[in-house]
Amino acid sequence: MRKILTLFPIVFILSCSGLIYRVDPEKIGKYENKIQGTFHEKLLNGLPSRADGFCYAIDLAEIMQSAVEIGDSILFSKAYEAIKKHYIIRDTWIDSAIVWRYKKDSEIDASGTAETIHCAFAIYLAYKKWGVEEYKKVSYSLAKAYIKHGYMPEPDKFLVKNYFNYGTRTLSENTYLINQRPDFLYLIGKENKDDDMIEKSRMMYNAIIGGYVKNGFFNSLYDIGVKTIIPSSNGYYSPNGIFPLISSIDISLSIIEFNPKPAREILDFFYENFGRWSDFYILMDGKFKSQTKSNFVSVAVYSRIIELFLKLGKSKKYNDMVKYILNDLIPEKIDAMINLTERNVDSFYFELSITLRTLHRAREYGL
Repeated sequence: MRKILTLFPIVFILSCSGLIYRVDPEKIGKYENKIQGTFHEKLLNGLPSRADGFCYAIDLAEIMQSAVEIGDSILFSKAYEAIKKHYIIRDTWIDSAIVWRYKKDSEIDASGTAETIHCAFAIYLAYKKWGVEEYKKVSYSLAKAYIKHGYMPEPDKFLVKNYFNYGTRTLSENTYLINQRPDFLYLIGKENKDDDMIEKSRMMYNAIIGGYVKNGFFNSLYDIGVKTIIPSSNGYYSPNGIFPLISSIDISLSIIEFNPKPAREILDFFYENFGRWSDFYILMDGKFKSQTKSNFVSVAVYSRIIELFLKLGKSKKYNDMVKYILNDLIPEKIDAMINLTERNVDSFYFELSITLRTLHRAREYGL
């Protein structure tokens, strides 16, 4: 915390003086290799499980996507084969959805929409990179299963529920906006010349943007039942009035090709609040304020901020902040997580996978 606060004046002076805050490419490459090596080691010994013994599909999805981006076909294949063997569920209603987690001898309970579309996208990227026809077919089947979780809350709007319960044969009541990925759906639909899938991606964007608040922040959930309790409500809300920063960043990334404004605003909010960051915010007196005075965020947030920066055109305004995050803050977080191990950090594989992509992109873009 002290390091962030004391370095803020330095970064400010650097930006005002015209000096450039530099990134050490060798250091970035070293940490990229460190994460990649850790993943190979973990998958060599079996499934990358969390402390509860389950291997979560979202972790495998992120590992697959990172493996594709860095060109590691061996790492991709290990995760992909695990998905095919343990996670794709054949069903008479929602066929080829991804079960949200797996543990040997544990009963399969529910699919996961986030898991299904993230796996679909990672496998789609593998098809685009390596041209394996099987990847195209599997990706498309998963995307169609994702759509089967959906409904139209209003005309010209489409959302997917969080999961399908295989025991009760029902969809969940909740609809999280972070589980909506119109960007992934559009690309897979376009690849397969599926006009209905493309149209649903557009309608999904229409539904997501209804949950926008301000400064890049989105409400977390949509529930039409809220309208029966609060007639003036539009159905969008955040439980306990708390806005997770990573959720709003991910939602803004999911619609950036449809509407880049929320992405620009959340990046600017992060910049304007340099060194006063929090993983969770509350809306108070018309302003978003940190829920806790932690002055730091997760490595996934740091990585997503850099992704926003790259996708929005690398504005010079944010150069020093981004390079400071990349060269100083992210390596510290990586070391801390690897030292703690996956047994003590539930988000170990998820966050490090996202970070691996960020480091690789940073080197590619020459940050």
